Amino acid sequence: MSTKKKLNILFIQNSESTMNVETEKFNELFAKVDMVLGEQKALKLIYNNEYDIIVSDITVKVDDGITFMKQVKQMKPNQRIITLIAPIDEEKLGGLIEGGIDAFVLTPEQFEQALEAIAQV
Repeated sequence: MSTKKKLNILFIQNSESTMNVETEKFNELFAKVDMVLGEQKALKLIYNNEYDIIVSDITVKVDDGITFMKQVKQMKPNQRIITLIAPIDEEKLGGLIEGGIDAFVLTPEQFEQALEAIAQV
């Protein structure tokens, strides 16, 4: 039996994403999951809630996503942030890592596996 605490996460979704966010893995792995579409709604939740981890899908709008995640990190320096990035944009990881943001490079088929890894953080 695991005594590991289930985490509360905010999942910031991209409207053009190919990730299957309808998966039951969210409910299996996390205590609470707030899912939001877009940066403005995400900011409102970030200001009004405490999350163990913020996960952002930037597999489509990578440059905008990196900029936004860096802004969130500046706003909440101790916040754990993980971004999902497509293999085609792997060279842009440096900007995330330098900003103290973790990242998973993945294809849509690897999404559930990434969620499992995030839950183990």
